[in-house]
Amino acid sequence: MKLTRAHFSILVMVCVVVALYAWWRSNGQPSSLVISGVIEADDIHVGSKIGGRVLKVVAKEGQTVKTGEILVLLEPEEFDAGLTEAQALVRQAIAKHALLSSGYRQEEIEQAEAAVKQAQAELNQLISGPRQQEIDQAAAEWKGAMAQAENARKYLQRVEDLAKRELIAKQDYDDAATKAEEAEQKMKAARQHYDLLLAGTRKEEVERGRQRLAEADAKWRQLRSGFRKEEIAQAKSELDAAKARVEFKRTQLGETEIKAPVDALVETLDLEPGDLVAAGKPVAVLLRTGDLWVRAYLPEARLGFVQPGLRVKVRVDSFPGRDFSGVVRRIHRQGEFTPRNVQTHEERVLQVFQVEVALDDPDHLLRPGMSADVTISIR
Repeated sequence: MKLTRAHFSILVMVCVVVALYAWWRSNGQPSSLVISGVIEADDIHVGSKIGGRVLKVVAKEGQTVKTGEILVLLEPEEFDAGLTEAQALVRQAIAKHALLSSGYRQEEIEQAEAAVKQAQAELNQLISGPRQQEIDQAAAEWKGAMAQAENARKYLQRVEDLAKRELIAKQDYDDAATKAEEAEQKMKAARQHYDLLLAGTRKEEVERGRQRLAEADAKWRQLRSGFRKEEIAQAKSELDAAKARVEFKRTQLGETEIKAPVDALVETLDLEPGDLVAAGKPVAVLLRTGDLWVRAYLPEARLGFVQPGLRVKVRVDSFPGRDFSGVVRRIHRQGEFTPRNVQTHEERVLQVFQVEVALDDPDHLLRPGMSADVTISIR
């Protein structure tokens, strides 16, 4: 009987210990952790890479815009003209490249071939020298010119005799003297031509004839072989550069339309038509309303309970009693002290780590700037 009472006492003590441990587990440690923060949205600063004068302001502050919607229009005339000029240069480069690729025309080749034949004939004539018929003709021309000069001298003598006796006018004498001089010069020229034909062609003339033939033949061969590969490659490079310039000018023209890069809310847009905007300077600030997140601060003592990817619940004062779902997307590696504008359930002197919680808000009820409480389950 005593053994049975001892066993019963031990059993009662074990039950008491288990009950105390269960009470401690349920009341001594919290089942969840609440940290406070502020709902934020990623802001986007949009502008133009070229700048210019404002033509029209399409969007307004507070307006919700979709991806690709125009916010501001800049005057496009200058960039439109640049694009037109670049397109003209492309057409010119295309024509040049096509010309070099197709080679020379058949008419140009045939013309060059005819020039070669003519240069060859002239060289052959220079090498063979003047023909006997040409020499005989030159001799006959010299003799004829000599006879005309003799007659002119005799006529001048008669006129001179009459002029001395003042039987003719002085003008008649002058005319006879001029004719006699002309006949004398023509006779000398005929004699020189006759002497040249007798002497034959000079070596210098033959050499010049050979050079003319070589030049004509080189040009003919060049036309037959077409343009060099280097020239065609250079024309192709010029064409590619012209096309690239067109794309650059088209991009510049596109920059005259400042568009929304994502679905967002226009937070700041203070422009009027006629305003000048600088290149690369923001003209509007957009808030990405579709990607809201909470910036909260986790005490160092609770850091081990939270990991990226953990699903949490979020509540805001505007919708009491309603839980919004969220996911911890990032925990900062660097610790800091709790900022003054964030109220948490822990003492402010404790070190905290910034936590970013991405929100699920399919009904678009939440707004940037709302205070939020993030509930994290630690069991």
